[in-house]
Amino acid sequence: MRIRIKEVAERAGVSASTVSKVLSGHDVYAVRAETAQRVRQVARDLGYVPDVAARNLRTRRTGQLGVVLEAVGASEPDELLGDPSVSSAVRRTFDGAIMAGLSGAARELGVPALVVYPGGGHALHTFLDGRVDGLLVGCDPLRGHGLLASLAQATLPVVALWTQRVPESVGAVDVDHAGGAALATAHLIGLGHTRIVFYGGGIRSGVEHFARRQEGYARAMASAGLPALAALHDGPSLLHAVREGVSAVVAETDLGAAAAYRALRSAGLRVPDDVSLIGFDDIQGAEYIAGGLSTVYHPAAEMAAEGVQALMRRLSGEAPRQQLIPARLVLRRSTAAPRRATDTS
Repeated sequence: MRIRIKEVAERAGVSASTVSKVLSGHDVYAVRAETAQRVRQVARDLGYVPDVAARNLRTRRTGQLGVVLEAVGASEPDELLGDPSVSSAVRRTFDGAIMAGLSGAARELGVPALVVYPGGGHALHTFLDGRVDGLLVGCDPLRGHGLLASLAQATLPVVALWTQRVPESVGAVDVDHAGGAALATAHLIGLGHTRIVFYGGGIRSGVEHFARRQEGYARAMASAGLPALAALHDGPSLLHAVREGVSAVVAETDLGAAAAYRALRSAGLRVPDDVSLIGFDDIQGAEYIAGGLSTVYHPAAEMAAEGVQALMRRLSGEAPRQQLIPARLVLRRSTAAPRRATDTS
């Protein structure tokens, strides 16, 4: 038999309205601390369970957040890697990081449920039926952000993940791709490298993340007074560049770094003795690439967690804004000073 608020009130010796105020969880109601504590204890002792459906009718809120994961995960095309199972495994690790970030933040903030809409392609009215109070959209870096454009005029608060290209009415949380690539490039410059190449599709790929990573590389080179070289994205071009004096490589992803490493090794070149190599993402298994790949940690879980917090702030009335989650270097064994800088003979 369901315990009602009236029964909690009688046992606690207060009015039903006082019980309602205390159990609503809102601090705006002035109830003495000892009274509130007594009401909560009585509610626990009686096994009171709030009628969420009735509360939602009163507040016009469900407490639930919607999540659309249009695309999560990897990066480099399968044909570059030679093994589709590799990129599939990477997608799973990014999926896990995103979901861990979402669920962890929701748990800490007391969000009762995350409603996950699988994939994209849903009609706009799917998200506007009152089931969720706000929406997180994990954007597809390859196919654009059509859903965000459709949601821009809706009253539903929306926060986008993994993009900085959003309408004014939509908040956004992204990884600082440019800042991370700049860190990687500055690390190589600090070791003494002056001929550094960016390996990947970069700006020409049409992928927002990769374009920003190449821009970060170019920014760091310019800050050091060094020329930014044209981006490369195949083994033969990379080997030619090394023969022409390139001594270090900034790969736009760890998978791209693995492909670059294979090309260098096939030509008898050693990492880092002959060429330094640094990636981006710090994927699971990066410590086994090139004997231990130096890379940039991609804070996907942190980005997702901040997305939940940003959406909660939007629900509290905060204006939409853009946020960048800093990346950081993870240094292993694939980068070193160039040989000419260490050769004292």
